[in-house]
Amino acid sequence: MTAAVPSEASLVLSADEAEWQRIIDAIEPSVREAVALVVKDHAADSVELFYTTLRQHPDAAPFLSNELVDTRLHAALITWLTSLFSVAAPDLIALVTTQKRIGLVHARIRVPIQAVMHGARLLKGELRHLLFDRIPSKEDLSKAIDYVENMMDMASETMSREFVRDLQKEIETDEAYRLVTLGQDINLEREIQKAALLDWGHRVLFAICCAAPPPLPSLEGSAFGLWLNHKGSLLFPGPFGLEPIKIAMRKIDHVTIPALLADAPPKPVQIYELQAQIEEIRFLMDNLFRTSEARESGRDPLTCTLNRRFLPTILSREVTQAMRREVPFSVLMLDIDHFKSVNDTFGHTCGDRVLRGVAEKIVSACRASDFIFRYGGEEFLIALVEIDMDEAFRIAERIREMVSDASTDSFGVKVTVSIGVATFDGHPDYTHLIEDADKALYKAKDLGRNKSVAL
Repeated sequence: MTAAVPSEASLVLSADEAEWQRIIDAIEPSVREAVALVVKDHAADSVELFYTTLRQHPDAAPFLSNELVDTRLHAALITWLTSLFSVAAPDLIALVTTQKRIGLVHARIRVPIQAVMHGARLLKGELRHLLFDRIPSKEDLSKAIDYVENMMDMASETMSREFVRDLQKEIETDEAYRLVTLGQDINLEREIQKAALLDWGHRVLFAICCAAPPPLPSLEGSAFGLWLNHKGSLLFPGPFGLEPIKIAMRKIDHVTIPALLADAPPKPVQIYELQAQIEEIRFLMDNLFRTSEARESGRDPLTCTLNRRFLPTILSREVTQAMRREVPFSVLMLDIDHFKSVNDTFGHTCGDRVLRGVAEKIVSACRASDFIFRYGGEEFLIALVEIDMDEAFRIAERIREMVSDASTDSFGVKVTVSIGVATFDGHPDYTHLIEDADKALYKAKDLGRNKSVAL
């Protein structure tokens, strides 16, 4: 047998890619064809077994709903297998590009890498078993098994390398975002959250004194609790950040409040205990704020909203929270109608004033726990945490009406906005949520602008 001649492409590839090209070049066409036919004949059954098993894996199950597997992943994995093991020698550049893209998707939706490796091991085992039944020659069988395992290992390595690289970027972005989450004034944010905590305490005490029927409002569901679980968790990461406060909050919601409801009227010592726990949380918050600094980088200098740098970090986190805690999550995509004509007719100074004014209306209509991004030139993306479709649409309408009803003096010109509304539907890739909101926005424009549309 003559030695395989390296392809021209292998001369300009990285070391890993060159190794993969040598695997492709070295395999005999007859063996490659035999493997391709086995994969083609049994791909559907192998993929079915793959997902049936993987859905029982504790690390993978949260990412694999029946609907997602049936409508998207099943066909995608069959395509991946048949392209990896084609009759003709596969194009390495196309293979590498595909594996990198898959690795990025895995990182974006936070699929645990051990679950991916577990799935690859399942597929290799199934294909090995099928090759034993189809290839009688021991020599060809050995070559076929080596080929399958090497090809899948190289694909997994390429995916994993891209996964780790993207995850490292996200870690760096998380750290940067931690420094800017509070915005312009850390002292102001601290006072806002202390006031929100105090307001919740007053509401509870008022309900008790007035003998209001249960349930009493939970601290976790309050404005303070929402801020703590979403923005606060980014500002103060790690076990020594918010965890003591979260423990104190859970104790209030699950121990102290039920005890107050059990005794009617409650004993004074129970009320004093609640006040002491609230004071403990305030003390812990003060300590955290005193050790945290906020920087202006990462914010749009004109509107003071977040720029797109932090969009993957925030939406990935919120999608993960929505999946794990089974809470709703919605996104608004807002576009200022005919903004180009505002700039062309009245000048960029007026355009800047419009952008600042619309941003102020958005901020006033949203909560401290929500995230507001300047998404493009005249587009804003609003991430509404623990908000379902109906409430998200009401918020969109509130923003739209606030802008539309504003006087000409507010913006320097009459302004309207169009808004697309989308709610998390279980797909772990946050880009699908953005695409849905974008489709809804374009529908709002097609309907004549100055409208909110939900998909």
